[in-house]
Amino acid sequence: MIVTVTLNPAIDEEYVVPDFAPGGWFRATKIDRSPGGKGVNVSLVLKQLGYDSAAMGFLAGFNGEYVRDSLKRLGLTTNFVHTRGETRTNVYVVDEVSHVETGVAEAGPYITEEALGRFLINYKRLLKRADCVLFGGSLPPGVPQDIYRELIVLAREAGVVTFIDAAGAPLMAGLEGIPSFAKVDHRFMSRVAGVRLNSLDNLIEVVSGLHERGVLWAVANYRTCGDVFFTPEGIFLGEFGRKGIVSLFGSDDALMAGLTVGHLERMTVEASIRFALACAWENALHVEKGCRSRKAVEDLLEKVHVERLE
Repeated sequence: MIVTVTLNPAIDEEYVVPDFAPGGWFRATKIDRSPGGKGVNVSLVLKQLGYDSAAMGFLAGFNGEYVRDSLKRLGLTTNFVHTRGETRTNVYVVDEVSHVETGVAEAGPYITEEALGRFLINYKRLLKRADCVLFGGSLPPGVPQDIYRELIVLAREAGVVTFIDAAGAPLMAGLEGIPSFAKVDHRFMSRVAGVRLNSLDNLIEVVSGLHERGVLWAVANYRTCGDVFFTPEGIFLGEFGRKGIVSLFGSDDALMAGLTVGHLERMTVEASIRFALACAWENALHVEKGCRSRKAVEDLLEKVHVERLE
């Protein structure tokens, strides 16, 4: 069983607007409203690729009911702890003329110690049946900044493969837990490492450092449509084309879903990278998050460029 952990889910509202600029009034040409948060997005893509998963975390208020009901209608298993407050809304605006993307994210509801305790009980129970766990996104107020470390250690002790896609202090704490796969924001890592990651060599240096900590796979964005992958078989650069891209919103989550499928299907390193990037690319070709089908992903595989860097 695949488990996705989204401690701070959201309702994602995406608007495509021509010539967007602050201070104006605009009519959107395309709109998409969906349950979101990194782990939730991964669960959605996994479903589209033919894999079931159990999505867990915290939900609150009317928005939380919307997220839960939407996921259930899509056939996803949910195991969320319901708490007081209101699940956040994230707004994402895509300028279809200049191709500039702007996002505004809310903080999320306050999570009490009692709610966190209930989550941990559910999490430990699901670990007994899990093959892999993916942790994604920010933390809501009240959740300790080192929670990912604790959750990853618990999973590792249970022999469960772990994936993490986060930023800031939660990511750094998570890396101390030694996840199997880690997706990092290279802008954040630049601040932490004190190295400007404006060159491929510097990016490789920082990503390689994660591997030295024990992380088997470390992935970081490179330019707009590419990623650097530090794998057990060496360092690779993967890129996809920009033609036809509508929005990159959710593409990192689609990439993580693709890596998860690559792991479960025992793909070769290069095949996993190619499949993950094809998932990210397919996601970027339309406003709606996710992949239209596995066939749509597979149609892009041969067009993904992958090269070994050492």
